[in-house]
Amino acid sequence: MADHREVDAPSPALVAARRLARRAVCSILPVDDALAPEHDGRVLLVDAAPSEALLSALASALPRVEALVLWVPGWDVETAADALGRHGFEFGSVNGVELPTPGVLAVLTCSEERADAHAAALAAPERPFRALAVMPAYNEGDVVGPAIGALISEGVDVYLLDHRSTDDTVAAATPWLGRGLVRIERFPDESGPGYDERNGDVMVWRDILRRVEQVTNEVQADWYLFVNADEFRESPWPGVSLADGLREADELGFTAVNFELVNFRPTPQDAFVPGTDVREALRFYEPPGVYDLLQVKAWKAQGGAPVDLAFHGGHDVLFDGKRVFPVPFVLRHYPIRSAEHGRRKVLAERLGRFAAEERAGGWHVQYDHYDDGADYLHERDALTAWDGDAFRAALLARATRQLLLLAAAGGRDVGAEELTVDGLGGWLARRGHGPVGAPEIARIQQHLLATVPAGPDLEAAARDLGAVAEAQARVRGEMQTVARLGDASAARSAAA
Repeated sequence: MADHREVDAPSPALVAARRLARRAVCSILPVDDALAPEHDGRVLLVDAAPSEALLSALASALPRVEALVLWVPGWDVETAADALGRHGFEFGSVNGVELPTPGVLAVLTCSEERADAHAAALAAPERPFRALAVMPAYNEGDVVGPAIGALISEGVDVYLLDHRSTDDTVAAATPWLGRGLVRIERFPDESGPGYDERNGDVMVWRDILRRVEQVTNEVQADWYLFVNADEFRESPWPGVSLADGLREADELGFTAVNFELVNFRPTPQDAFVPGTDVREALRFYEPPGVYDLLQVKAWKAQGGAPVDLAFHGGHDVLFDGKRVFPVPFVLRHYPIRSAEHGRRKVLAERLGRFAAEERAGGWHVQYDHYDDGADYLHERDALTAWDGDAFRAALLARATRQLLLLAAAGGRDVGAEELTVDGLGGWLARRGHGPVGAPEIARIQQHLLATVPAGPDLEAAARDLGAVAEAQARVRGEMQTVARLGDASAARSAAA
């Protein structure tokens, strides 16, 4: 039986590790008894008392990793200093105060310069925001660990629905429990009433989607995502995490996000090793089939009001007042990882398990183009090599042109439109500045060109409103205004 303990609040180590991973645009690696061989460039996360052997290995690895984040409940600073000093840790911080439970949080690195950058990242204020991905899985043990880890590194918590997997799916996911993975639930065994025994052997997709809907009403979050274990989700902006991207869509007043899906295919030259990050092995992709074009799979919490995932088979979420963000996010899909995996997944684990009535209704057609003799491999010259920067540039360029086209077709001049108190106030409130009306906006505007810093709250509001003023000035071609805003902001920063 799966370990189904639930974790409501992230540990101090996970909070710190996510901030550092976001700053460095890297991934988190949980460490238990031993350090995995593939750890270079990662943020290492240790959340139990380490052995002397592990501390030695961590000290040796420190020059090659982004940071070591160590959280030990029950330790005090003196104990931590003694243990770390024995192994030559020199740079970073050891904090034993202002933590939710007694213990020590250490953030360690290999240089004073990097330690200063980490300290700044950890001290930066940010609005609380929680995104939760609900992930059904069946026999995805070769990819589920890195897929969960990628979401957690991107700032998103995960709730796993394991559909009685017969492989190591649960074992591969378990190291993330308490580290961003809030629960492993066996479906249908642990899913409550309303799911008959048929769900144990047949993939009744409507019932799985219904359980996803229920989870989003049981586990509190600001935004939810419906994901599969062979998918990797990213924001459309370079260097911006998935959670921060969703937060920005929320602050801009949107309540749902669409994803631009591409299917990565195995080629004769590829050699994916199960349990490793499939994104490193499979680097060539093709556009989706028509059945995969609709991917509205992230949405803002609706305060307990129901959402409907089943109507479109999980490809679109329905609820009242939905506003879809006009720029799609990125969805990298790895449904088949090798010829052997393709034969097993398609013939043994999918086609025979899909609910017959759903197949008859036109669902689950994604594998129909594979005949009985398919080798599941693709030639690279028929695919496109992945370049994340180029893909995002094309995505953002297309979205920009489409928004300008819609504005022109609607007779709107974006540059000429004046900002309203209601619009500005609503955006500033969503950014965490509290109720904002005309007097507050006027006070913030007066500070935009000031050269002397004020209190932190006013400075934060001025930075945000300054971004709006700069955007408006650039659209209008008023570059002198852009320069004045920049000069004033730089002067305040220098004087702080």
